[in-house]
Amino acid sequence: MDIVSSSLTAISLLWTPLERCCFYSRNFEERARTLHCKMEELTSKENDLKAEISTSMVNQRKKLRNEIQLWLKSVEKLVAEVKHIETEIIRKDRCLKGCFPNYLSRYRLGKQMVKSIKDMSELHAKGVFSNGLFVASFPDTKRILPTTGLVGHKTPHRVAKVIWELVADMNTSKIGVYGMGGVGKTSIMMHIYNQLIDCKIFDRVIWVNVSKTFDVEKLQLDIANATNLELSEKENVVWRSTRLLEHLHGKKFVLILDDMWHKFSLEEVGIPQPSTDNGCKFVFVTRLMEVCRGMETQREIKVELLSKNEAWDLFTTKSGPIHCDEIEPVAQAVCENCGGLPLAIITVGRAMRKIDNKRLWKNALEELESSRAEIQGMEEDVFARLKFSYLHLKDDHIQACFLYCALYPEDHKIDAAELIEYWMAEELITEVGDREKEINKGYTVLEKLKDACLLEDIGSDYVKMHDLVRDMAIRIAREGPRLINKSAMKLNRLAREWIENVEWVSLMDNSICVVPDYPNCQKLSTLLLQRNPLSEKIPDSFFVHMQCLKVLDLSNTDIWSLPESVSTLCNLRALLLSFSMLNELPSLAMLKELRVLDLSHTLLKTLPQDIDKLNNLRRLDLSYTGELLTFPSGVIQKLSYLENFSIFKSKWRWSSIRGVSEGVGFDEISSLSRLTSLGLSFEDRTSFIDYVRSKHWQFLQSYHLGIGLLSIFLPVSKGTRSIEIQGCNLVCQDTVIELPNNIQQLALHGCHDITFLSKLSSTTNLDHLRGCYLSNCNGMEFITMAGNPFPSLELLVLRKLPKLKAISDGIAASQIFAKLKTLQIHSCNNMKYLFSSSMLQDFQSLEGIEVWNSQLIEEMVEEETEGNIATLSAFLLPKLRRLSLSTLPELKYITKRVLICDSLETVEIWDCENLRTLPFSISYLPASLKHIKGNRNWWDGLEWDETSCKNLLQPFFDQGT
Repeated sequence: MDIVSSSLTAISLLWTPLERCCFYSRNFEERARTLHCKMEELTSKENDLKAEISTSMVNQRKKLRNEIQLWLKSVEKLVAEVKHIETEIIRKDRCLKGCFPNYLSRYRLGKQMVKSIKDMSELHAKGVFSNGLFVASFPDTKRILPTTGLVGHKTPHRVAKVIWELVADMNTSKIGVYGMGGVGKTSIMMHIYNQLIDCKIFDRVIWVNVSKTFDVEKLQLDIANATNLELSEKENVVWRSTRLLEHLHGKKFVLILDDMWHKFSLEEVGIPQPSTDNGCKFVFVTRLMEVCRGMETQREIKVELLSKNEAWDLFTTKSGPIHCDEIEPVAQAVCENCGGLPLAIITVGRAMRKIDNKRLWKNALEELESSRAEIQGMEEDVFARLKFSYLHLKDDHIQACFLYCALYPEDHKIDAAELIEYWMAEELITEVGDREKEINKGYTVLEKLKDACLLEDIGSDYVKMHDLVRDMAIRIAREGPRLINKSAMKLNRLAREWIENVEWVSLMDNSICVVPDYPNCQKLSTLLLQRNPLSEKIPDSFFVHMQCLKVLDLSNTDIWSLPESVSTLCNLRALLLSFSMLNELPSLAMLKELRVLDLSHTLLKTLPQDIDKLNNLRRLDLSYTGELLTFPSGVIQKLSYLENFSIFKSKWRWSSIRGVSEGVGFDEISSLSRLTSLGLSFEDRTSFIDYVRSKHWQFLQSYHLGIGLLSIFLPVSKGTRSIEIQGCNLVCQDTVIELPNNIQQLALHGCHDITFLSKLSSTTNLDHLRGCYLSNCNGMEFITMAGNPFPSLELLVLRKLPKLKAISDGIAASQIFAKLKTLQIHSCNNMKYLFSSSMLQDFQSLEGIEVWNSQLIEEMVEEETEGNIATLSAFLLPKLRRLSLSTLPELKYITKRVLICDSLETVEIWDCENLRTLPFSISYLPASLKHIKGNRNWWDGLEWDETSCKNLLQPFFDQGT
C-alpha cells in the first residue's frame, strides 16, 4: 500500500505541470486565431476612440483626460506585444514546417497568448469612459482673436481641420502650408494658434513672422523674444544659436513661421530638430512650394481659393446686398474676376460698397478684365486685383499718398504722424492755411487707405503695409519712375544712380557714411536718410542739383553741420534734423517755402542765421536743445504763419521779468495769431503764473509747459495739454500754484512742499486730468482727501514718494477714480496698503497694477471689518488685465479674500518671498489668464487651500530665466 500510495503521489506531482503544459499547448491554432481577433477588436476600438478625440479636439478644443491617455498607451504597448507573438508563431511555423512541433516553444507561446487574450479582454472592457474623454480645465474662452472669423463656409475650415489633425499626429513634425498671396494662409494659422494656446497641449506655441529679406540674426531675436530669452545684438550668430538651442532644448513647442520666402538651416538659427521624441512641431507658412521642399516638410497643405458660392457670400458682406436685378449679374462677374482670392474679394467688395450705378459696376468689371492682359502669372493676378483697389481711390493725391507708404522698410511700423507730415510737405494734402485741418485731412486719407485694405491698422498711432500690397505699390511707383526704396538693406554707401531720375528716394535704416559729389537729381522731391551714420562730412556739392527737393530727413544721424548748398533748396518744405549731432546751420534765408523745421534734440547753440526770413514757417521745434543759449527778441513775431512752436526744455527759458535784450518777450509769442500748439519752459514760478493768468493757453489746442529744473525726462504724451514741474515749490505764502483749468497731463518731480495732490484743486479745475506722474515729492502723504474726485484720471504713476501713506486719507467719495486704468507704484516705502476694501469699488476700471520696490507694503487690499466680521468675502476688479509685483519684502497677501478678475491675462511676482498665497479660487479662476511669471522656488512654495486650483494654474506658470 505504501508503494501504491507513493506512486500515486508521484504521478499527481508530475501530472499537474504536464496538464498545465498540455493546456497551453493544445488548441494552439484556435488560440492564435482568438488572439488575432481580440487584437482586431481592441485596435478597432482604439481607432474609433482616436477618431472621436481628433474630431472633438478640432471642434471643441478640450483637453484629453489622463486616464484616456494612459489607456491609449496601454493599448499601444499590448498590441505591440501581440504582434511580436504573432511574428514568433509565423517564424516557428516556417522553421518547423514538415517536422515535429516543438512542444516547449508551443507551451511558451501558448502561455503568452492566454495572458495576452486575458489582458486584451480586460483592456477592452476598460475602454468605456463614463466620465467622457475630455476635462474642461481650459474652457474655450475665445480670449485671443487676432483675426476675424474664417471666410467661406467650407474651404478654410476644411484646411484648418486638416492642419490641426497633422499637428496632433505624433508621426508628423514638419508641416508646410502654402498658397498664393492673399488666400488666407495667415488667417487660418492664427486660428490654429488660438486653438493650440487654449488647449495647452504644448509647453509653448511660438509665432514668428519671417520677412522676404531673410536675416538669421533677426529670426534669432524674434524667436528669443517670443520665448522670453534675452539675446544681445552684439553676440555673434553662432553664440546666439547656441544659447537659443539650449533655451529650447527639452521643451515641447510648436513653432509657426509665417511669410517664409527662403529655406534656411535650423541648426544655424539655433532651433532643435522636431522629432517624435521631443514632440515638437514646425509649421512653415509660405507662398512657395520650394520653401516646403527646402525645409523638408513631411506634409504640405495647399490653401485653396474659395468656391464660387463662398466667394459671392464674402463679396456681398463687403459690398452690401445687391438689390438691383440689372446690377446683380454684373456684380457676380466682378466677384468672379477676383478669382476666389479672399484678399481681392474683400478689397474690391469694399471699394464697390453701396454703389447702385450700373455704369460704375460695368466700369469696374472692364478694369478688372483688362488688367489681366497687363500682368501675367499668379503673383501678377494678385497685383492686378490689388491695383484695382489702388485705381479705385480715384483721387490722384490719395493714390500718391498710398504709393508714398512704400518708402518704408518691409514690415515697418509706420508712425502715422510722421507719414502725414511727409504728405503735407509733398503737397499731397492740399494746403488750407491751417495745420490742424490738414492733419485731420491726413488722418482721413489714412482711414480711406485702411478701409480699402491697402494699409493695416496697428493701434491708434501706427499703420503697416501688407508685403504684397507694398510690392504692388513699388511696382506702380517704378513705372514713372517715381520711387526707389533701398531702406533697411544694410547698405554702407549711397550710389549716385539710386537718387537720379526719380522723385522719391528712401535710404533710411542703413549704415551709409558717405554720400557722392554732384548727383544729378533734378526730379528728386523726397530724400529720406534718417537713421544712417553719415559720419563723413556731406560734400557742399551734394544738394546743388536738388532744386525740386521738398522733404529732407536727416534725423538720427551723426551729422554736426550742413553744407552751404542746403541754402539753395528754394522748394524745400520740411527739414528734419532731430536727434542729430548738429551744432550749427548755414543761412536758411533762401528757403522761402519751408513749412517745417525740426531741430529738437540737437546740440544747436544759436538759432540758424536769418531764421526770421522763413515767412512760411508753420512748425518750429527747438525742444530739448540743451545747448541753445538764447532766442533773440524780434524773431518770432516775423514768423507770422507759425502754428506749432516748441522750445520746451531748452537751455534758454522764458521769463516775464527779463529785459527785451535778453530774449523774446511773451507779448511776441501772444502776437502769433495762428499759434495752436506751444511748448515752453519758464525761468521761474512767477513767470509761469504770469503765463497761466494771461489765459493764453485757452486759445491753444495743445501745450507742453515746464517750470523748474526739468532735468528728468518724464513720459508726457505729445498733442495733449500737459504741465511738468520739477524742483519747484507749489505753495507760496499759503497760496497754491495756479495751473491751466483744461490740463490733461501733470508731472511733478521733486516738489516737496505739498502733502495732498488734490490740494491743487483749490486753484485749478482738475476735471480734465487724464494722466498724472508724481516722483521724488518728499512731502506727499496722500493723493486725495476724501471727497476730492479725479473723474477723468486714467493713468497714475507714483515713484519715490517716501512719506506716501495711502492713495486716500479716508473713505473715498463714490466715483473718485472711476476711469483710472493704470496704477504704477514704485519705491514708496511708507505705504502698507494700496487700497482699503471700501475704496476698491471705485477702481472698477483698473486694467493694470504695477508695484515695485516698496519695502513696507504688507497687503494690496487692507482688511476692513465691522464688529470683527469681514465685510466682503470677495473683491471684484472686472477689467484688470495685468498685475505686476516686484521686490516687496513684507508683502504677505494680495488680499485675504478671493479676487475675481475675469479679464486677467498676466500675473508677475518677483522677489516677494513672504507672499505664500494667491487670491484665486477654483470657482473664480480668470478665464483669460495667459501667464503667471515668477521664480520657481516661490511658485513651488505657495500654499493652496484648494490643490486643484494649483493644478489648473500650473500650465500658465512661466519661470523667469
